[in-house]
Parts: sequence; C-alpha cells; structure tokens
Amino acid sequence: VLNCDPYSEKAMSTANEINNAIPGALKGTVLKNAKFGTSGTSATDYDLNKTASGDLNTMRLIVLASVFIILLVVIRSPLISFYISVSLMAAYYISSCALNFIVSNIFKLDGVSWNVPFFSFMMIVALGVDYSIFLMTKFKEYQDMNAKEAIVEASKHIGTVIMSAALILGGTFITMVPAGVKLLTQLAIAVVVGLIALSILLLPLFLPALIALP
Repeated sequence: VLNCDPYSEKAMSTANEINNAIPGALKGTVLKNAKFGTSGTSATDYDLNKTASGDLNTMRLIVLASVFIILLVVIRSPLISFYISVSLMAAYYISSCALNFIVSNIFKLDGVSWNVPFFSFMMIVALGVDYSIFLMTKFKEYQDMNAKEAIVEASKHIGTVIMSAALILGGTFITMVPAGVKLLTQLAIAVVVGLIALSILLLPLFLPALIALP
C-alpha cells in the first residue's frame, strides 16, 4: 500500500520502480524463472498511460502522413504541405502546453486525463486542415501574383472566414465546460486554445511568413 495518492504520477512511478526491481530481486533464487507482475490502481494506470502514449505517437505519425498526402494532392506543393503540417503540430503543442499549465496550476490536478491528448489532436488537426485548405484555395486564385503578394491577399479575404468559423466552433466547445465532467472540460480547453492559435497566430501570420520566404 503506497503512502501517496494511488492515482498520482508519483504512485505510477513507484509501480514502475517495483516492476524494474523485481527481476534483480529474483535473480539467483528459486523464483528466478517465475512470472511476475504488479497489480493495483497505480500499476494499472501506469500500464494504461504507457499504452496510450505509444498509441498516440503512432497515431500522430499516421495522421500527419495522411494529411501531408492529402494536402499534396490538393495544393500540389510539397513545401507548402510541409508548412501546413508544421502549423498543425504547432497548434497542438501550444494547446497541450496551455492545458497542462491550466490543469496543474489552476485546477490543481496531477495531470491531464489520458485520452484528452488523443481526441484533441484529432480535432485540432482535422479542423486545421479544413482552414488551411480554405486559405490555400484562395491563394491559388492569385496565380498572376508572386507568392508573397498572393498569400497576403488570400489572408485578407479568407482570414475573417477562418476566424468566424473558429469563434463559432470554439463557443460550441466551451458549452461543455459547465457539464462539470473533467474529460469534457479539458478537451474543450485544448480544442479552444488550438483553434485560437490556428486562427489568430499560425494561419494568418506563421504560415504566410513561411510561404513568403524567398
């Protein structure tokens, strides 16, 4: 029985330490070939966290590769497709950092719910791809201009559409907060922060700046 909260990160680390210590303790004894494991809430949470982290990393690679291929077909520019993929990842990491700060310093919780990163990544990337395609479709209409002038004009005309869509969708997600469900609250915060980063910082400023580079 641990002295700390069995759901805490410290408890999960202790469960992992026990798993790592057992092989050495059994070595050279009559139990050296025995099968062993650690049970209980902390051990289960550690295994779940480890599995979820591995699945999330795999899913990121698959989704980003798929998004890059789709963008390549639609935009027909490997460099711009790469820039958009970078923007999407930046939006996700900005939202993750903000969510971790809010959960740790405002909500005073040990960490984010294990399934929030998975769902927030999918939503931010899916929405970000839509907004990026809106912008790039407008960008392709100004083929008679150079890239720098074309992306500025495209941002002028499509920026308000993207911001309005992000504002409406963000307001929809915010309505999940009063439900008082930890998972929904954290997911809403992550998606709203990601949408704000996309619509105000990354698509209007960061992406056009990359495209305008010589």
